[in-house]
Amino acid sequence: MESVFYLGACSPQGFTSHYGSLLHEGLQLNVIKGGSGCGKSTFMRSIGKAAQAKGLAASYILCSSDPDSLDGVILPELGIGFVDGTAPHVLEPSLCGGTMNYINFGEFYDREAMAPNEAEIRAAQKANAAQYPHVTACLAAADKLMDGVRAITAAKAYDEETGALAECFALSAIKPVGREPRTIKRFLTAVTPKGLRYCTQTPAALCERVYVLRDNYFLAPRLLARLLEAAQAYGHECIVCYSPLVPDSAPTHLLIPTANTAFISETRDFPYDGPSFCRIDLDSTLPPSARREAEFYTKTISSLLYQSVAHLREAKRMHDRIEQLCRPFVDFDAVDELTERTIFELFGEK
Repeated sequence: MESVFYLGACSPQGFTSHYGSLLHEGLQLNVIKGGSGCGKSTFMRSIGKAAQAKGLAASYILCSSDPDSLDGVILPELGIGFVDGTAPHVLEPSLCGGTMNYINFGEFYDREAMAPNEAEIRAAQKANAAQYPHVTACLAAADKLMDGVRAITAAKAYDEETGALAECFALSAIKPVGREPRTIKRFLTAVTPKGLRYCTQTPAALCERVYVLRDNYFLAPRLLARLLEAAQAYGHECIVCYSPLVPDSAPTHLLIPTANTAFISETRDFPYDGPSFCRIDLDSTLPPSARREAEFYTKTISSLLYQSVAHLREAKRMHDRIEQLCRPFVDFDAVDELTERTIFELFGEK
């Protein structure tokens, strides 16, 4: 089984990370440190594929700055994770040698040979970093516009309707299991150089029933917050996923693997094309007049999201240049040896 998430995303507050959630998930964490182009992502992907070849589940953590690259891989059945702890998603072991440890990919660079490229690498790093304030500004403006939509949908009647839906879902889809509840944080969506990305394969990979909430006016978080409370009270494991625009306070998707049920939202900008058990149109709970009033805000928010993508593409172009300058000076034979040794230690074979 394969699932895919993001743990960090560009947001109105800058880069927002849920890497801290890993510290509370009972994992043996291996924190990888190393710069651009040194093979961290390939190393983690190889471990994940080796686990899947053994019939084990692998949860891949994508990089929002380059969704073709990995920031981590979690092997839940083994309770082991490998994660890139290099900036901007800094993660530091609280107890090296215990349940957390470092893996230093910096040792694979030929630093002396790379020295003549240092000035150009630093210039590309500076050009890369210069794009992110523009990304943050666009997302912050989008977040501000969301206040207009929230004001339109603030009527008590909408709360009552979403509350009734939440109660119905909780009664029909979430049963008590009598365990200690557990909640972890992830992103299913992200603003990336390759567009607005949605890990649509993940809900059905983890849950048999996927309820899809059509939600262009930000009604779903109210419903999902109530469902999360119910699931926690019933002792379930919950994967709470947030929006890049509201990265830590309003759930946008709720996966409950122990109930075999997921509640996810979709919008015009983030459509869901995966399997579904049931679709609910939350938009239709608003009268046409409210939807017309909100349309200016939602269309402008969409434009700002795509402008963020344009800036991220330019940042990615600079990042690719950094990798081109670094990669010739990496000892990939040594990286391959480490990969084979790690896979052997985990699974008993290369």
